[in-house]
Amino acid sequence: MTGRLKRKGIMLIADGLGDRPVDELNGKTPLEYARTPVLDELCRRGMTGLVHPYRPGARCGTDWGHLCLFGYDPEPYYTGRGSIEAYSAGMTLKLGDVAFRGNLATVDQDLKVIDRRSGRISDPRDIAGLVEEVNGLEVDGCRLILKPLTEHRLAMVIRGSGLGWSVPDTDPGTAREGEAVIRPQDLKDAGNKRTADILWKFQQQIHRIWEKSDINRQRVERGLLPANFILTRGCGKAMVLPPFTDRYPGARVAVIAGDSTITGIGRMCGFDGYREDGFTGGFDTDHMGKARLAVKLLKDYDLVVVHVKGTDLCGHDNLPYRKAEIIEKVDRMFSCWLEQIGEEDCYYGMTADHSTPCCQREHSADPVPSFLAGPGVRRDGVELFGERACAGGILNQYTGSQFMATIMDYLELTRKYGA
Repeated sequence: MTGRLKRKGIMLIADGLGDRPVDELNGKTPLEYARTPVLDELCRRGMTGLVHPYRPGARCGTDWGHLCLFGYDPEPYYTGRGSIEAYSAGMTLKLGDVAFRGNLATVDQDLKVIDRRSGRISDPRDIAGLVEEVNGLEVDGCRLILKPLTEHRLAMVIRGSGLGWSVPDTDPGTAREGEAVIRPQDLKDAGNKRTADILWKFQQQIHRIWEKSDINRQRVERGLLPANFILTRGCGKAMVLPPFTDRYPGARVAVIAGDSTITGIGRMCGFDGYREDGFTGGFDTDHMGKARLAVKLLKDYDLVVVHVKGTDLCGHDNLPYRKAEIIEKVDRMFSCWLEQIGEEDCYYGMTADHSTPCCQREHSADPVPSFLAGPGVRRDGVELFGERACAGGILNQYTGSQFMATIMDYLELTRKYGA
């Protein structure tokens, strides 16, 4: 490896950034519609492209997409989203534990899903109180362990013997909201069948307890949706990743996020995670607070990764105008960095873990607009930051791990292959 330069890097991940043309935006995507003078200028000064987080045609979940952006091929290591959520919550998984990503949800008496996120429940006292009412339940020799994450999200672990970790989701998903909770059935593997049966018993117990909860009664009185069920996704077991420094020796990386899942994935890679009051992982997150923290951390790290969740939330909720507004806030974050850090000794990159088109309200395989700008970066002549404009860039058809490798190469933290 050659001697390291003093130059540093900031990489912003706008979750679910990519989109498709929206009629009400005059056929533009939210990114194309947004006013982004700083992002456009950085595109003019650097290289751009439509990046495939994993590979062409592959729809990525947030976990899979971020593993790719952090330089990994998830295929050999991935054991389900649940293990990442447990790690994010600071839980230690034991041999035989099964972990899930849980959503606090609202269902009716027939277990039809009214709202997959209980109106994006965010009151920490309500959440903590509800979790306390059911944490530690036992069924057939298995114990339930819950820990709150961000807003409606929970880490959920079932601890016991003879459990399998390949159980389908009980969450019907955004597109099927209004349908009944899915009960996994007809599983051939005995361990998976045991897990599915015990999970269903826990879900039924939780529903009965929360239907009578004073917390939910008070929520209804306040005009809020009750959280009376836990939908599960991403069944898995403990996941172990090789350190990021195995590929990029000596690299020091920090991750700033309001979503604990992202800092959790970062810690699994060996990054340091940072979260402050006001970093919510929601629409109301403190974007400029994240920008200011990145400036401080850059003194001690080679690369600071900053995560913004709101773009993804807008895609899921079909809010194209609001998605454009959040992108404009991201533009102001880059303006802050250019003013306080400058361009002489810092590289600036922006990408996404996947696209979340408003018209679909779900992740898609559309490649994500991305750019990298900084001292000595090749310029490709692209003048606007948008899905169509970036199609003509140097980075076009790169993968997420190749995008990270390109940044690390400019930071002179990559190995030289051969003599």
